Amino acid sequence: MLCNAFFRVYFRYRSHNAPRLKGPFVLVANHSSFLDPVFLGAGLRRQLVFMMTDVYYRSPRSRWFYSLFGAIPVAVRGGNRAALRAARETLEQGGVLTIFPEGGLSRDGQPFLGSPGAVALVLGQDVPVVPAAIVGAYDALPVHRKLPRPRRVTVRFGDPIPAEQLADPDANRKQRLTQATERIMRAIAELRGVRAREDELRELRG
Repeated sequence: MLCNAFFRVYFRYRSHNAPRLKGPFVLVANHSSFLDPVFLGAGLRRQLVFMMTDVYYRSPRSRWFYSLFGAIPVAVRGGNRAALRAARETLEQGGVLTIFPEGGLSRDGQPFLGSPGAVALVLGQDVPVVPAAIVGAYDALPVHRKLPRPRRVTVRFGDPIPAEQLADPDANRKQRLTQATERIMRAIAELRGVRAREDELRELRG
């Protein structure tokens, strides 16, 4: 409560359309600031379990912070059986698994392409996916700054996407990954009020 009060004053923080799901779901959001996990958590009344690349997780300076938020480290080069098992257990126990599907931290605040590898971690889990857009976090604390600035931050949650609507169940796994990734990234982009990078790339290719 104290943290939320500070956020509302310092960042003029607001959240909209927070999901009221009682069971397990996957939360997906854009990622442009180290404070993103805190901003997402402030908008929900449930504990979030984050999946993140082990490059950041294992940093001696910040590991305590991510451990505090129950982060699951994911190896960039694969070999993530333990991470997948932890993710499944989180959902089986009725928890909220949180993923940044861009697969990394934006250095300029602009959208990345979605990472099929990140989406693959949850594809096949029979739970809804809730998109979210974090707006203003990059202005408050971009990756090159050490201290946050008092900038307005808003988190917009989208409506839950049923698992069966992420991709065509009759498509092969590669096609389903592509479809699910594009579906998720478009939902996040729409909440941000921008175009998905996937659509921009398709337009450039003609």
